[in-house]
Amino acid sequence: MSTQTLNIDQVTAPSRFKRILYSAPSRIILGVLAIGLTAALTYAGVKEIAPTPAQRFVWPHFLACALVLLVYIGFVKLTERRPLTELSLRGAPKEIGLGLLLGAAAVSIAIGLLAATGSYRIVSFNPWSAAIAAPLAEMLFVGVFEEILFRAVIFRIAERALGSWPALILSGVLFSLAHLGEGISAVGLVNTALAGLMFSAAWMATRRLWLCCAIHAAWNYTLGSIFSIAVSGHPAKGLIVGQLSGPDWVTGGVYGLEASVWTALVIGGLFVALYRHASRTGQVLPLRGRRSVKH
Repeated sequence: MSTQTLNIDQVTAPSRFKRILYSAPSRIILGVLAIGLTAALTYAGVKEIAPTPAQRFVWPHFLACALVLLVYIGFVKLTERRPLTELSLRGAPKEIGLGLLLGAAAVSIAIGLLAATGSYRIVSFNPWSAAIAAPLAEMLFVGVFEEILFRAVIFRIAERALGSWPALILSGVLFSLAHLGEGISAVGLVNTALAGLMFSAAWMATRRLWLCCAIHAAWNYTLGSIFSIAVSGHPAKGLIVGQLSGPDWVTGGVYGLEASVWTALVIGGLFVALYRHASRTGQVLPLRGRRSVKH
């Protein structure tokens, strides 16, 4: 009997290779590589097929969105073999609508605070055209790509392995480091990490991608294509032409509004609201060693 039991254990026990392959760090690395390479190769291929900007109007961003989603679905099916509840369509329209509203409102509130303190004023307006509407597709891709990468892969897997707060800190730091670029300040780094926390709280509040993707896309589009303010250091031209004045820690400098202390207040407040909702609905996972129930 003991020999038979030993043989069964030897057959069913996963090998060391499989334990390493399916561990949380390995799955995070594999997921990041799969999603990142998909996006990079898609845009590289599009440039070969359509070499001029006119030929690449809007459609490559939708193509990249679709391929990134398909690769993520395949990644989950292959490594976890479970239903993709994070892409459930039930309640999706409501969460997308709420996310678009929150993202646009957050930018508008930050701009309003700058205006109220004399650091921002409207100078003129650009005529509405496809040139202003076109970035919506790009911002949609950025929102989907970064939220799948940082929330659906990094945060989700780390949270299951470690608990919500270690995953919040890890994903926030990595999200901030991923936005390192010319002109970013210490305030900008902190704000970007706060944004990572806020997006993760949006994930926790719903356990789906729709809300955090919509907030992310609406934030970027409203900032760049409505208020003509640099998005993470990338210059933008939008509908409203404004003038910022004051020290960089107030206006954000060349990095844009995302490096302003007013933005820290807005993002921080949104994070607290979303996190409290997640906590009230039992969506905050304790540290792994303190769990009394199996998740």
